Amino acid sequence: MEGDKHANTIKAYSRMGSAYLKVIEGLMPSEFLDFAKLLPRKGSVLDIGCAGGRDSKRFAGKGFRVTGIDLVDTFLRQARKNVPEARFKKMDLLQLKLPVNSFDGVWASAVLLHISKKDIPNVLRNIHKVLRPGGVIFIQVKKGKGTSYKKDKLSEEKRWFVYFSEGELEKILKNEGYEVLYSSLRKDDGGRKDTHWIRIIARKKLNNIRND
Repeated sequence: MEGDKHANTIKAYSRMGSAYLKVIEGLMPSEFLDFAKLLPRKGSVLDIGCAGGRDSKRFAGKGFRVTGIDLVDTFLRQARKNVPEARFKKMDLLQLKLPVNSFDGVWASAVLLHISKKDIPNVLRNIHKVLRPGGVIFIQVKKGKGTSYKKDKLSEEKRWFVYFSEGELEKILKNEGYEVLYSSLRKDDGGRKDTHWIRIIARKKLNNIRND
């Protein structure tokens, strides 16, 4: 059932296409600059769920080498047009096939909220592998309980959302070999009064040891 909702959410993004990209254009997380300061000059960044390249473009503009991944063909075409200097691939986060220790930073803004809770540890493990020791990850998820399959202010299409409590994701990150550097609860930039965001920056431990 969760698999069907995930697949239907990808289809919903495909149907929304460029209209959705316009809606989210100004919704860049304010933590971008703080995250960018943690990266080495001309470092490599993986933008997960890159959509039309909004965030990839900003990273590239600061001199970072950017790779973006998404599952929506319409988004990827737009991203390649918007950020020709970056590389974009159609790839599933659940099957992350990228070189080990190849990125200084991973940007996962509003992505893990479409992943089943049971798959989150594996997803963070996959990301851990592609991050260089000392590399950093930004994660943004919605605060709440359980899941929902609904329309919202940003879309007339139903999408599947997975919600997290404060501290929940931090615990999983620590178990998977990350050190949490920053965690904050923020109001929704899009004006949705019923939506609050948990934003986290974490670092891959230098000793590369997970807490199994």
